[in-house]
Amino acid sequence: MESLNINIVIILVAFIAAVVAIILLYSIIMPKGTITEEDRQFQLTTKNIVEHVKTLFEKGEYALVQLLAIKYLERMPSHVEVRRYLAKAYHANQRYNNSIKQCSMILKKNSEDIEIRKLLADCFVQKGFYTKAISEYEAVYENNSSDRNALRELARLYRETEEYRYSIEAYNVLVGLVESNEEKAEIQKTLAELNEEIHDYPAAFQAYKARLEIYPTDVETNQNLAKLYIALNNYQKAIETLLYTLEYITEPKMFVWTYEQLVNMYSENGDYEKAIEYSNKLLDTQGVDKFKVRRDIALLNLKLDNYNDGISILEELTMISQSSFDVTTELAKAYINQKKYEEALEKYNVLLDKSTQKEAKEVRILICDLYITWAIANAEEKDYASSYKHLDMATEYNVLNPEIYYYKALNNYEQKNYSAGINLLNQAIEYDKTKEHQTKYLLKLAETHHALNHYFEEKKALSDLLKLDPNNASGLYYYGLMYVSQHDVKNAEEYFNKALIIDPTLVQAKYNLALLYEINNVEKAKELYREVLEEDPNFMEARNALTDLTSIDY
Repeated sequence: MESLNINIVIILVAFIAAVVAIILLYSIIMPKGTITEEDRQFQLTTKNIVEHVKTLFEKGEYALVQLLAIKYLERMPSHVEVRRYLAKAYHANQRYNNSIKQCSMILKKNSEDIEIRKLLADCFVQKGFYTKAISEYEAVYENNSSDRNALRELARLYRETEEYRYSIEAYNVLVGLVESNEEKAEIQKTLAELNEEIHDYPAAFQAYKARLEIYPTDVETNQNLAKLYIALNNYQKAIETLLYTLEYITEPKMFVWTYEQLVNMYSENGDYEKAIEYSNKLLDTQGVDKFKVRRDIALLNLKLDNYNDGISILEELTMISQSSFDVTTELAKAYINQKKYEEALEKYNVLLDKSTQKEAKEVRILICDLYITWAIANAEEKDYASSYKHLDMATEYNVLNPEIYYYKALNNYEQKNYSAGINLLNQAIEYDKTKEHQTKYLLKLAETHHALNHYFEEKKALSDLLKLDPNNASGLYYYGLMYVSQHDVKNAEEYFNKALIIDPTLVQAKYNLALLYEINNVEKAKELYREVLEEDPNFMEARNALTDLTSIDY
């Protein structure tokens, strides 16, 4: 009932206001010759019309303001104050085009009307005409450089239009005008973001630190500062900032982000023990992917050569999630690093049984690589029979892998089966479609031809190699060896020197160059032998040669 009474009162007030407005309009627009004495009492003076329009505006009766003002301005178009209320009423009703028209008319007569210029600027903002709005606010600011509201809008609009340097300039002035610490802090945050946008990182740091002087324990600002340090690869300062921030974090998601960043940075710095420490803290935090974190801890242990711990965690994770493809492959690789090839093969076979078609293709490639690695280990132990067997097994999973034929060729080379090695190397070169290993294969091919005194074939292999990689120091060195075999001292010396320019630590090239210098430059030969021995004290041929050159009997 009470609510009903209130509604009735509101309706009555609105009705009375409307009646009064109609009477006023009637009195304004009535031709002068027909005005009676009774009508005359309703006619408005200039003061009355302004007061009435103002009252209606303040009550939010914008439609009535517009109706009354328009009719009045038809008779009195020069009345600025009524037009001001009309402009404001249009703006309040979001009729921005009409408001712009009224503001422009006012400013033609009085360009110093700051309030109307601000109103016009806001109309342009609402319409999305930012360039025009900026022009109006610039005029306001030029008239009064302490107008904070105009400066705020200017700074904001400059940013909106990507005029970042102008925006920064405006905010730098504004921060000196405002009194509230809260607003100062917000401006500094904006300045930091703007300076990052234009890559002025010193200014961004300065803005973040200015904000922290007001709110030293603000977590978001400290995190943003840390992000900036991270972007600039200054991990030490980022770590210091985040460790400080940890004291003030209360939300789990903030803990998660901070711990993740610390783990990443400690890992980048090679401090895997610290990375594990904060991974364990992360593991105890609400809202994390515990499976992923435990996997990361396992991999960090593997990097520390803590294979038992790393493998133990990975084994447990594979039991938790049998479908975890990545975890199982990482576990297999860990076994390979420990030369536990059978255990690794077992893991791959488990994957192969339950993989998708796409995954199965990847697993077969991994098994092929496993057999190659196994074969290399066999060859290092001179167990060539097992090495060949495992390379043959590799072909069952990827017959076109050129590395299979390369390592078969190496086995043949070590056993002095040079002709067989040449055939295998040519197969490797043929299958290496991406040319990823061409220089390695061509170098070995040249070396094998050299062992058989096939100088023409050796030179072709080396020429092909140097076309692919003109700065291949080993290729240049073998070119020199080829010329030594042909007793071409001048060319041999040239290629040994070329190789050493590219790789000054190539001791074999230094040794062979020293042998050439023994003929006509003994002191230079001694110098090179000494350099060889500095780099490899166990190079006995160089030691013996130096002893011979420095002996009294020489």
